[in-house]
Amino acid sequence: MMSVPRTTPRRRRLRTPQQARSRKTRQKILAAAVACFEARGYDATTTAAIARRAGIGVGSLYGYFRDKRAILLELLDTTANEIADYVVHSLDPDAWHAADPHTSVRQLINALFHTRTFNPGMQRILWERYFKDAEFRAAVQAIELRIRAAMVALFGVLKKEGRLRVRDTATAAFIVYTSIEWTASRLMLGGAGAELDAAVHAASDMVCRFLFRD
Repeated sequence: MMSVPRTTPRRRRLRTPQQARSRKTRQKILAAAVACFEARGYDATTTAAIARRAGIGVGSLYGYFRDKRAILLELLDTTANEIADYVVHSLDPDAWHAADPHTSVRQLINALFHTRTFNPGMQRILWERYFKDAEFRAAVQAIELRIRAAMVALFGVLKKEGRLRVRDTATAAFIVYTSIEWTASRLMLGGAGAELDAAVHAASDMVCRFLFRD
């Protein structure tokens, strides 16, 4: 009996890097993608260029990532989420219980602003894609909501302790997050007209005056 020819293409199965060699190859692809994106820009970069930079064949690259967009989304996950993890951990109410809130605010903003000086070329590309890719934007917004939820939880505790001046904690979280995120982004993108340490001091003072009682 004759076999019926397959009429639909077989879906490529992506590899899950279980072994050290596979994990190393995946990291080489990600590092090569960062270098290519920074050198050429996202739109001008091809998967062939990334594979060539990583020292592998294009077919091997497709075994790990469907396309360059999937690579960029992975880079978002490993950069923005690492920052978000740090911020959420720093907003743990237990860490603020016996601490001076003004000092805690300054330490957090200082760390946040300085993270934007790491790999700025890649961060600029991530910022650019935010406005061009709906899925990418949704991923960034999910991170934002997570951080703002942690802020609301912290502000709620501080409010019960009588240390918070503002009443609407959800709006306060939105204002603080947006102002700090935008200031940090301007510093990263360049042309902000402010030095990093001076910006940390001014932003910390602004947030403390907005949030806390004298």
